[in-house]
Amino acid sequence: MRNLSAQQSGAHYDVAVVGAGPGGSATAYFLAKDGLRVALFDKFEFPRDKTCGDGLTPRAIKTLAAMGVLSQIEERAFRSPRIKMRYSDEITFNLELDHLKNLPRYILTMPRFQLDDVLRQYAVNAGVHFFPRARVKNLTRLVDKRVSIQTESGPVIECALAVIATGANSSLLQKLGLLKKSPPVNLAARTYFENIKDLDDSLILFFDGINLPGYGWVFPTGEGTANIGCGVFFEDSVSQASRLRGLIAEHPYLQRILKNARQVAPIQGYPLRTDFSPSHSGNEWILVVGEAAGLVNPISGEGIDYALESAHLAANAILNGWQDGFPSTATQKKYRTALGKKFQFQFILNHLIQKIYFRNGIWTSVLKSACQKPTLRKAMVDAVVGTGNPLVMFTPRVLRDVFLQLFSGRADQSKPG
Repeated sequence: MRNLSAQQSGAHYDVAVVGAGPGGSATAYFLAKDGLRVALFDKFEFPRDKTCGDGLTPRAIKTLAAMGVLSQIEERAFRSPRIKMRYSDEITFNLELDHLKNLPRYILTMPRFQLDDVLRQYAVNAGVHFFPRARVKNLTRLVDKRVSIQTESGPVIECALAVIATGANSSLLQKLGLLKKSPPVNLAARTYFENIKDLDDSLILFFDGINLPGYGWVFPTGEGTANIGCGVFFEDSVSQASRLRGLIAEHPYLQRILKNARQVAPIQGYPLRTDFSPSHSGNEWILVVGEAAGLVNPISGEGIDYALESAHLAANAILNGWQDGFPSTATQKKYRTALGKKFQFQFILNHLIQKIYFRNGIWTSVLKSACQKPTLRKAMVDAVVGTGNPLVMFTPRVLRDVFLQLFSGRADQSKPG
């Protein structure tokens, strides 16, 4: 680990990556592995905490395996073979992952304090030069088409291409003109407990007492320990930290499992960007990856898998056009096209699913119907973890099952007592 010293001011790199979360570290790793000289900046010293739900979906696991780092992750992570959906004690069912094809059939949970440091160190071991406590102040295109990276501490380095992986923080993107205004954000909060009662190896999503669209969660991180949180997919006037505090104090399910538990971390809120568009991918001298491009699932709030996948796409676009110390003029176009092909249709449909299904009454009908319908449960798995075509939620069978349940419930309510 090294600081950006005066002696390194003016140092030349092929690529500079701003932000050492999963997307930034993965991009840096892929590029360094193929021989490029890469600088990786972050405003914090590592290890550092990052507020998150900590889940690694089958897609994230697949990319980690392709990087060769999965064994290090699995040594510390908690493995879950299923998701438990809960609306009440009566309406509770499992989403099994055993139908997934060409993907791991489990989810891992690993606190970001550990995960991000493992990935950063893995990138460093591949030859990446890491600069902690180096908040990037500005990026400037020079007359020779190189890029000048200036940090708040003063020193400057130069590179041929920059990658921005700053997560939900859009201030640098706006300063560079890559975003015209602050993007809409969704809100979430989490904390950690230990000595939790009745935990098994399931990830738990609960919807009772939650404002829709949104959910609460209990993600086991070890024996009797879990990441517990809640989130909504809109800008709430009440902080999610306050809402989570209220859930912990009053929610019957949480009250039951946390009766003898001990809170071991403060409640912390965090924003989420789900505003993905290929137009957010950067320009001819800057590529944008992960949540900085709005790549967070608008149904689940999961973003690590998208960060890792977009990192791989960005690295491929850079490496395939690299020549004589510079990227091809077509690099950004190739990256933008690859992002659009892989994610755009999925995000359009996921936003539509959120607007249609995650409404009071309709979502209850979805959950009640899924208790009896294996086909609907499989569709929900694909929607929640992004492992299939979201169009499955609009097939005639799924629509029939959901709306039959909806109209049946309304008919029951209209009967005289």
